[in-house]
Amino acid sequence: MNREQADIDMDYSAIRGFNYQPSYGTTSLENWVYFQPDVIEREMQQGKEYFPGFNTVRYWLSWDAYYRRPEEFKTNFEKMLVIADRLGIKVVPCLLNRWHDHYDNGGVYLDNFAFPTSKAYFRPLYLEYVKDIVKEHRNDSRIILWDICNEPFSYNRIMPDQDPYVQSERIWLTELYESIKTIDDKTPAGVSVSQESIGSLKRVNQISDVLMIHPYLNCKEEFVFDPVRRKRFVDYIDEVCAYGKEVGKPILVTETCWGALDDQIRVEQIKFTLGVLTDKKIGFLAHALHYSRIADLHDWKDGSVCVPGNLAFTTRDGKLRPGHEIFNQF
Repeated sequence: MNREQADIDMDYSAIRGFNYQPSYGTTSLENWVYFQPDVIEREMQQGKEYFPGFNTVRYWLSWDAYYRRPEEFKTNFEKMLVIADRLGIKVVPCLLNRWHDHYDNGGVYLDNFAFPTSKAYFRPLYLEYVKDIVKEHRNDSRIILWDICNEPFSYNRIMPDQDPYVQSERIWLTELYESIKTIDDKTPAGVSVSQESIGSLKRVNQISDVLMIHPYLNCKEEFVFDPVRRKRFVDYIDEVCAYGKEVGKPILVTETCWGALDDQIRVEQIKFTLGVLTDKKIGFLAHALHYSRIADLHDWKDGSVCVPGNLAFTTRDGKLRPGHEIFNQF
């Protein structure tokens, strides 16, 4: 499927969608190794019924699964694209992941790209994987954006740009970006960064055709109405908008809507967060469409619940969480 010019010059502010992790796995590796297309199609179809304006999905890929059975992985990725296309949904594939938590989803660790002497040094293999996936879908009109890596620079504190780990990560990401653009010069590519500070966004500006951020009103449930935290969130979005204007690039939120076990508190998170983004004319992919055994997308029945609580928009049995239809207002 070749890309038309109209697809390239798209209006990112019109994006309304979700991250999607299938319900059956606890990591991205499991989701792809034990691939269940019938479950995926049912959950995506359900999402479109609950949210008629759902027009874009962020699929999390898995290098680990690709490395085990590359041809099977590529076949399954094509099935995912077909499912989305049948529903009229465009795709943002997330190629690699650097986010880690106590209930870990897996992905890339420092040993994997920063230390050539490590037995787990996979940097050349990551490059081969990215090249292979992008080559298979060069100028594919179903894909609106290549998300190279989810939340790099995931350290316990904000580190200066001259730190050797940060430098190593930037060089690695630059290598991936340049390889993608050599193969597919039509489809935008970039890196999704966490909210830590505007500095994270500036680190990836040179390797991001679209500025991709993860603004969360990160707080405990009792602080969801706290005016200081809300102002800090709005100030950050204003800072990102100003930076986007300065560098002349569109902005896309590829994750947002902090979680809660309490349905009504979660609704308040959604209402505030998406209200701000809509007011600023920024498109968004909420996290996440469906209840899953993946971290932060379930309650205590299906694993440990970490600080963000439950970010899923559906319940364990696939029903819409109470009040979460509020997404349709934005």
